[in-house]
Amino acid sequence: MIFRPLDTTPASWSEYNAVLDRMDGAARLYAAVELSDAVREVRLSGIRARFPHMTPQERVAQLVLEDYGITLPSNT
Repeated sequence: MIFRPLDTTPASWSEYNAVLDRMDGAARLYAAVELSDAVREVRLSGIRARFPHMTPQERVAQLVLEDYGITLPSNT
């Protein structure tokens, strides 16, 4: 069971779940991938704001480090 987020009204949570129930597997997968991509872009924007000197590749490496604790090898 997934609990309703505290910032979501019961009516909104009910409607959200009703929409999910109407989606087939492919639509759910597509929505999950889109949401994942959007979250990653927001995270990269935050890294860009904190480290404006970084290249795009360095920002991705920073994201991997923050999320997974893995330091990617440098291409320099």
